[in-house]
This record gives sequence, C-alpha cells and structure tokens, in this order.
Amino acid sequence: MAARGTIAKENIEKKIAEAFGADYLGNFDKKIILWADDGGERVQIALSMTCPKNIYGNVDLASGADHDFTVDTTVTAPITAKPAEVTQEEQQNIADLIAALGL
Repeated sequence: MAARGTIAKENIEKKIAEAFGADYLGNFDKKIILWADDGGERVQIALSMTCPKNIYGNVDLASGADHDFTVDTTVTAPITAKPAEVTQEEQQNIADLIAALGL
C-alpha cells in the first residue's frame, strides 16, 4: 500500500511541471527542482512536499469549508542598540586583574 499522500503529491508535481515548463528540472532526492529568476541571476529552487498527519487551519472536510490560514503582515521597526560603554571603574577592574595575573 502506498504511503498516505503519495498520489496527491504526484498530481501536484505534474501541475507544477506544467506550470513551470522548461524551468521544471525533475524530482531528485524527493525534491522538485526548478529554475527561477533571482533578480537577473538564474538559481535552482528545491521544493519538498509532505502530507501532514494533522490538518492545518480550521477545515471541516465534510462541509467543504475552506482553510482559515492567517498571515501576520505586521512590519516592525528594526531594533537599534547603543554600543556598550566601558566605565572608568570597569577599566580599572580590568587593569587590576591584568596586574594581579601578571599578564
């Protein structure tokens, strides 16, 4: 008996191959390999597929309800940190340690 999701993954791979045409390179080591443009440079993209044991999102398969995936689009400001400043007391402690250790 085939593993759960095997047929579905094969069907999805066929659709991906059709959509990407010549940029679809095949399935190597359980990964779908595609060519893609990365801002003027051609790079290879590897896609992996799994059939999750548990369904994601709020899905009622009996009613045919759609997935309820939410994407957080919140943009946060970058954190700026002030460089650490070594105090005069800390500099003296370092000097005392160096002298005590004979370094």
